[in-house]
Amino acid sequence: MKKILIIATSLLVILSGNPANACSCIPTTPRRSYQQARSVFAGRVTDIVVRRRSLDGQSNSESEADRLFTEVKVTLEVSKVWKGRVTRQSVIMTANSSASCGYTFEKGREYLIYASGQPSELTTGLCSGTKPLSSARADLTVLGQGSAPNPESSSIERLQPNQGI
Repeated sequence: MKKILIIATSLLVILSGNPANACSCIPTTPRRSYQQARSVFAGRVTDIVVRRRSLDGQSNSESEADRLFTEVKVTLEVSKVWKGRVTRQSVIMTANSSASCGYTFEKGREYLIYASGQPSELTTGLCSGTKPLSSARADLTVLGQGSAPNPESSSIERLQPNQGI
């Protein structure tokens, strides 16, 4: 009788549960995050723009599926660089949904960013090791001093027209 009760309870739990759409990350260390990243830097978020990436080119009401195909463009004022060619104003992309492993940023807050992708479009997410700078003590111990960002103008500044002419 106990076996039947256990089997029935197990089936009830399995069949009644909602399927989860969650990001699944392999645990990482600061050293591994550094090795896997193209760029590692710290910066304060100055702007956040959410862009819908539609599969059919249309922008309808936002459903759960729409959120999964939305990306977030985050602009940061960079203060320190440990890896990569990073300018003082840099942009990274992330998914809008944590189910798609997107990282949630807050404007005005400082972060330690582990970014991958091409230098022209760096990306980050929940599995990269990115975190608020205030929670990055262990990472900073491994990373060391860091250096100032590249003094060259960022791609954002190069795209803006000269205002003094």
